[in-house]
Amino acid sequence: MSLRIQLLLFGLVTLVLPWTALRYVQEMEAALRGGLEQSLIASASTVAAALEEQGALLCAPAPCTDEDTGARGTTIYAAPLPDEPRLDGVRDDWSIADDAGVALPNARMLAGVHGRFAYLFVAVRDADVVYRRQLDQPPYGDRIVLATEPTPGTVRWLLVATSAPGAFRAQDTQPERFEPTDNYDDRVVGAWQATPVGYSVEVRIPLALVGASLGLGVIGVDRAGADYSVTLAKTWAETSRAPGRFVYQRPELGALLSPFGRAGGRFRVLDADGWVLADAGGVSAPVVDPARDSVLGNLLRLALRRDDPPYPAEQPAGRVTAAPLRRALAGESATAWYGRAGAQDAIVAAAVPIAGSHGANGAVLLEQSSDPILTLTNQALVRLMSLTVLASVLVALGLLGYAAWLSLRVRRLAHAAETALGPRGEIRVSMPGAAATDELGDLARSFAQLLARLREHTDYLRTLSGKLSHELRTPLAVVTTSLDNLAHERHTAAGDEYLGRLRQGADRLDAILAAMSEAAQLEQAIGETRSEAFDLDAVVASCCAAYRDVYRDREIAYRGAASDARVVGSADLVAQLLDKLIDNAVSFSSSGSRIDVALEDEGRDLVLSVTNRGPPLPEKMRGRLFDSLVSIREQRDGRPHLGLGLHIVALIAKFHGGEADAADLAEGGGVRFRVWFPRER
Repeated sequence: MSLRIQLLLFGLVTLVLPWTALRYVQEMEAALRGGLEQSLIASASTVAAALEEQGALLCAPAPCTDEDTGARGTTIYAAPLPDEPRLDGVRDDWSIADDAGVALPNARMLAGVHGRFAYLFVAVRDADVVYRRQLDQPPYGDRIVLATEPTPGTVRWLLVATSAPGAFRAQDTQPERFEPTDNYDDRVVGAWQATPVGYSVEVRIPLALVGASLGLGVIGVDRAGADYSVTLAKTWAETSRAPGRFVYQRPELGALLSPFGRAGGRFRVLDADGWVLADAGGVSAPVVDPARDSVLGNLLRLALRRDDPPYPAEQPAGRVTAAPLRRALAGESATAWYGRAGAQDAIVAAAVPIAGSHGANGAVLLEQSSDPILTLTNQALVRLMSLTVLASVLVALGLLGYAAWLSLRVRRLAHAAETALGPRGEIRVSMPGAAATDELGDLARSFAQLLARLREHTDYLRTLSGKLSHELRTPLAVVTTSLDNLAHERHTAAGDEYLGRLRQGADRLDAILAAMSEAAQLEQAIGETRSEAFDLDAVVASCCAAYRDVYRDREIAYRGAASDARVVGSADLVAQLLDKLIDNAVSFSSSGSRIDVALEDEGRDLVLSVTNRGPPLPEKMRGRLFDSLVSIREQRDGRPHLGLGLHIVALIAKFHGGEADAADLAEGGGVRFRVWFPRER
């Protein structure tokens, strides 16, 4: 595992800071939510306590619940109307939604209250509308029946029938047949309007006449040949014919609730079955804090998001059906959070029961808009989180940057150590970062000191040949002189053989010392040679022409393909380099073979190549061909070959700022030596 990754993993420990801050904010968020819920419950409890003394208003004059659904019909809820509708049979001035009201198989009724009157709008689908004929002459036509309960236990039946569209007055009637009686009640009036799909009826009836119960029936009369068929769709109970409850918002409760609604939030009073009896105030959007739309605010919103359910619709209209809030109707205070579609705010609701003599008579429901993430409303917490996140990011970036810088220093030091030994055995002592005062600086200085000592030892070994040559030449001269003197003395035939062997050994040792001395002198001479510009192509061409006269048993071909062959160096050294390469090529090629010499462009450099046909390079010697005193030839003219030629080639190439290498031919059967020369700059 790399040092950078190790430091990065260690830097991940800093994530404990934002994690701790997040846990703190989560706990704070829970505490803030709990505090807001308790505050709303306390406000709702204050209203509930004020209404407990008015408990009779929640129930009278009918029961507060719809428990006996078999004995009573469907409950009808009348929404408050801001303006008094025109009695014209058209619904254009009604502010109630289309899907509100009570649905029958072939009709829909909307109910509303304005002032002292209840208003009903009934839309009937009927493809064959039949109007009333004369009194006591059936059929009595399509008609609508209203069942009211002006006093508890007494049901009054009213009939809406007409002989033509227009204004009408309701008249008394009785079940089962609901026939006209022409006993009109001028308090119940309205308008009948024909529609493309049937007809619509708009009725106004005093609240005192309706009482606590209201039922609706739609009688359809359709022609069936010479006779008529009659159908009845109704909301009252099948057996008892008892109409359902008529529920509307009570003005007296609204007046009692109004002061609380002005304080903020929406207050609603529910009866024991969840129907809204009073509504005051409203749910307004909270004041937007700029911090909630910042980058950190969005991050906190993402981290603390809550999947609050959407606010439940009232089904049917006017009745609260949310399960958490209906717990208040069972005598238990409850709170709930809801999201609003298309808005960033939420609605928090609190419901508190209104105690009665026989349990809860109803409930007070308080709704208030709030930011779903209450932490965002506290600027101090937002600043705390901002500083914590910023500090964590800075620490992480700092550690990552430091890891990258440290890793770069280590890689540079490793690269310098790997390349400290050059291709020709030279040792580079300089180490990057040696001036640093930390542990890596100490390591770099230790490497530099070690390499400096190694270079001193290598330089000593390089000069050892000259020193040995100088030191051994005097003893060798003594041995040689002694042998010369011994040769003039009388001796036996066996002695002559031993003297010959001694002479050969001394000559060989003398040759070795001469070669070692030559190598040391040559390195010094090359280093002291003066550089000047010359035409490399002309030098190589002249040398090749001379080689053709010297090596007549070889075909030496020269190809000069360089566009500009001017270089800086020594023409004499280049000629000496070429002598060594041609001599090597002749030694490893057969008589009559061809030796190719070429000078070509390669990028910004010139490449001089010498190619001969012959055996390939020995595998074990490939990396040592250009070292001093390395040879793969045993003898020449009875003398040992000491391997200085290719070493001289490498020294001359280095003097010119280039390098030399050797490789087998791709097709096999030969070797190519190449030397790079930088152009004159």
